[in-house]
This record gives sequence, C-alpha cells and structure tokens, in this order.
Amino acid sequence: MSFIDVKNKNGTADKNPPAGYKSWLDFWESKKGKKATTCEVLTCSGGPDVGGHVIKSGEGSKEYILPICYSCNNKPDDSVFKAWENDLESVK
Repeated sequence: MSFIDVKNKNGTADKNPPAGYKSWLDFWESKKGKKATTCEVLTCSGGPDVGGHVIKSGEGSKEYILPICYSCNNKPDDSVFKAWENDLESVK
C-alpha cells in the first residue's frame, strides 16, 4: 500500500451519487465492500462524515470519493493532504 497526495475537488456539493446509493459515503462503502470507520486523511482522527470528492494532486481532474470528516472536506481546494491510494474510489 502506498499513500498519495490529494486535494479537495470544490464545486461538487450539488452532485448526486449514482442511482441506488443514498450518499457518496454509501457509494464508497458499497464499492469497497467495507464500512468507513475513520476520516481517510492520514493526519486526521475524525469520523467519516461524508464521501468527499478529491483529485490526485498534479494528475488532472479525475474525481475520486474518499471518506472524510467535515473539517477535511472543507479544506481549500489548493490544500494538499495524504491518503492511502487504495482508499480512493473512482467516480465514473
């Protein structure tokens, strides 16, 4: 497992999860086959409040969902943080 630099993808508050999912966090849990238990930002110990939209730093605009707390979800879009790469779930 390796960690990667990610940033919040701002402007996604109005995006709805795909049909059949209650929330983006539900989407992540269903795709990963496990329950989110903590904020996936490596330096945070908060709870997984939302499925936040993130992008890989320096890799363009492909969006991923990551379980994160409200505080981490509200970081500015130029704030880089670390997460485990295998915890990212692609938004297709």
